Amino acid sequence: MKYLISSWGIDKFRTVVERYYGKKFEPCQELPEWDFKSSLGWHEQGDGGLFCGLHVDNGRVKGAMKTTLRENIEKYNLNVRITPNQNIILCDIGQVWKRPITTALAQGGLLQLRYVDPLNLTAMACPAFPLCPLAITEAERGIPNILRRVRALFEKVGLKYNESVVVRLTGCPNGCARPYMAELGLVGDGPNSNQIWLGGNPNQTSLAKQFKDKVKLQDLEKVLKPLFFYWKCRRLSKESFGDFTIRLGTEKLHEMVDKWEGIPLTASRYNLKLFSNKETCEAMDALARHEDKSSHQLAMEAIRNYVASQQNGK
Repeated sequence: MKYLISSWGIDKFRTVVERYYGKKFEPCQELPEWDFKSSLGWHEQGDGGLFCGLHVDNGRVKGAMKTTLRENIEKYNLNVRITPNQNIILCDIGQVWKRPITTALAQGGLLQLRYVDPLNLTAMACPAFPLCPLAITEAERGIPNILRRVRALFEKVGLKYNESVVVRLTGCPNGCARPYMAELGLVGDGPNSNQIWLGGNPNQTSLAKQFKDKVKLQDLEKVLKPLFFYWKCRRLSKESFGDFTIRLGTEKLHEMVDKWEGIPLTASRYNLKLFSNKETCEAMDALARHEDKSSHQLAMEAIRNYVASQQNGK
């Protein structure tokens, strides 16, 4: 259809469609500003029942998670919806079922919304290897590690845990996970190599712009670290990462990356004293260096993992 509209122009296209339709179209009207809603968590359904939106990383359900979902869907005769963000919605839940279903889902590994990393909530990847014959590089199997690396960069530059960007990863330029609407889109363009697209917004209502080609997977930090650091330092009030990159423009962003010399020593905002004794502190520092992380990052990961395990009833 896009080629037909390009050939005819919108006026001729509208005239022909109206001839088939039998009457004139009404003039276009202004739409309210779009607000992206994930539908995750518990919500009133509108008919006295409830629905529960479940986050599923990359749309993959297996093992105990799969068994738990099947058992609860069959036991309570629930209807199921699949969302455009690869998540699952359980519908037609009675009010009295909320507590037992919540407990069962947690025990099956389906975390409550507050225990999911904000980066994971909007991230998405296409299947790529080994399922898609068009794939050039990894996507679905690679995005968990990409998100961990992005989270590590956030902590290194001083961004808070609740900060997030919309990350999308596809194994080829067809863009089946919508990287061209992401704040940070990675598009496979060679073996272990990606294009980097920047400039979508959190509501996913604007298009990203191509920023770099042929960035090797192991070199992502060299590009992303300065961008995240300057976003933290120079953004306007409540300015998203995508809006920040659009405001600065490609030329300025390239300059930031090309001239990057590391985080200034005075820029650190971490003053948290993690441990009271010297031996534990030194051991943590050594482990952090081995893992290529900060002590703060390592401690926060341990705390988050512990809280999540308690929520899962382990």
